[in-house]
Amino acid sequence: MKKSDFSFKVEFSITVILFIFAACSKNNNPGPSPVITSFYLTYGIIGSPVTIIGDHFIPTVPTEKGKGPFPNTSIVTFNGTVAEAEYVYQDSIGIQHINAKVPAGATSGKITITANGITVSSLDDFNVIVPIYLPNVEVTTVPGWGEDVAVDGEGSLYVTHTEPSEIVKITPDGNLHTLWSSTTGEIPYGIAVDAKGNVFATVLGSYILKIDAGGKVTTLAGSAESGDVDGQGAIARFNFPFGIALDKDGNLYVADDFNYKIRKITPDGIVSTLAGSTGGYKDGAGTNAQFGGVTDVALDGEGNVYVTDGNRIRKVTSAGQVSTVAGSTPGYLDGTTANARFNGLSGIVIDAAGNLYVCDPENYVVRRITPDGTVATVAGSIPGNVDGPGSSAQFDYLLGITMNAGGAFYLTQSDGGPIRKIVIH
Repeated sequence: MKKSDFSFKVEFSITVILFIFAACSKNNNPGPSPVITSFYLTYGIIGSPVTIIGDHFIPTVPTEKGKGPFPNTSIVTFNGTVAEAEYVYQDSIGIQHINAKVPAGATSGKITITANGITVSSLDDFNVIVPIYLPNVEVTTVPGWGEDVAVDGEGSLYVTHTEPSEIVKITPDGNLHTLWSSTTGEIPYGIAVDAKGNVFATVLGSYILKIDAGGKVTTLAGSAESGDVDGQGAIARFNFPFGIALDKDGNLYVADDFNYKIRKITPDGIVSTLAGSTGGYKDGAGTNAQFGGVTDVALDGEGNVYVTDGNRIRKVTSAGQVSTVAGSTPGYLDGTTANARFNGLSGIVIDAAGNLYVCDPENYVVRRITPDGTVATVAGSIPGNVDGPGSSAQFDYLLGITMNAGGAFYLTQSDGGPIRKIVIH
């Protein structure tokens, strides 16, 4: 055999061996490790949606193929309990997310993902929430939709619409009557009705509308120009007034959101500031107090004003003294007012016994706060529109709430969701 032939055979054999070794190494070498960078929400009840953000949940997808959804091949667990996670989305190279659901039987602990033969855990715990539900609660759907809702003594509902911009009355037999509409794009939001049939509404931006029982429309206070001015009628200025409520003397109270204030309007249109100053969360008297983002107001029989303010419920006395009833950082926790957590409160109403009922839209539930400081969940669970018992009923993002003379509640939802009714038996 020639030396050149021998060298060729040796070189060929080595090449084949190296090729086989590389192939075997490749098959035994796991892919890139999955990475969990964050997850949202950081808490939830069984069945709640959770978005897990990171990378390498599935092989990277070329950007030209879009964001997904792509079939999920990884395993997701909540503290060891396997979760439903059907698809993976890719926002960009290096950023993928999985939409999972908190599985039945899960407890608080780490979220893990197993992909490419590797299991990784989240740095932080996911907190599984167990609500304290009121018993004997029933949720149904009634005709209508809107942003905010009020009810009169005869059971007619008054609702604000944004598309089209109008205020409507829905009688108990389901007939709808338009009381006011805008052709210039003005948007009504908060609404209230008094015992005489006068309807009041905030027009987002700057003023308060009044529709008397005969249908005559006037401006009670404010103008097309936003601002922060006390005074009578058109002299006054507001800056995105949201929720409103009436006291027994016919005074109107306004959550003036962008001014971080609670304003009072007398029946003859004189506007004053009851409490608030700059943005923040500070208890105190009058303009020494601070609100972070007022949304709605409710009044008790003694003239105290209760305010939904971000994740907190605040109380303002008739003298302007502000205190915090419940809430602090965002979350979901029933129990005592000292420990309770809420997330982005919207509508609020109070019953004759002094119980407060609030819409907790980021948690998709309605909560109750009793005078003795106990917080419980009235109704709601995961996002949706499902009637039934309070603990299994589902709401979309909740906006407004009102209560009729018989103690039944009516609620509005975002994006044209239907009006819902809650009865506590």
